[in-house]
Amino acid sequence: MVKAIFLQGTLGVVVLTGAVVYNTGAIRVDVREKQPNGEHVRLWVPAVVLPIGVHVVPKDKLREASEKIRPWLPTIKAATEELSRCPDTTLVQVDSKREHVRIAKVGDSLVIDVDDPGETVHVSLPIKVIGYTAAQLAGNSGPAV
Repeated sequence: MVKAIFLQGTLGVVVLTGAVVYNTGAIRVDVREKQPNGEHVRLWVPAVVLPIGVHVVPKDKLREASEKIRPWLPTIKAATEELSRCPDTTLVQVDSKREHVRIAKVGDSLVIDVDDPGETVHVSLPIKVIGYTAAQLAGNSGPAV
């Protein structure tokens, strides 16, 4: 009986977590050092963690960030709304002999790829979470994620 209740509770948590990740998306970070025995870090985090994380930032740091981001909030809001509507595209691409940087809209995410002689970095995050987190930093409730 206790095992059945525990399994049901565990299954409920897994389903709820899956629903939250599906709804908000995930932040993906993948960093690989290009040296023998180099580090390789992979991180997948539910995107809802980003706006929630704003609430654990020390108040003095949050106040400072809020003051800096508040004037930019209308721009961030407009950019994320329009970016959500546009088709997949490369926004920025910089190629040199040593470095390659690409920032693109892929699906509902902003994808940043950097490749240089020392490491390869890939970051992907849902566009809607960017605007919501900016609004949280500025002290506004912002739209629901």
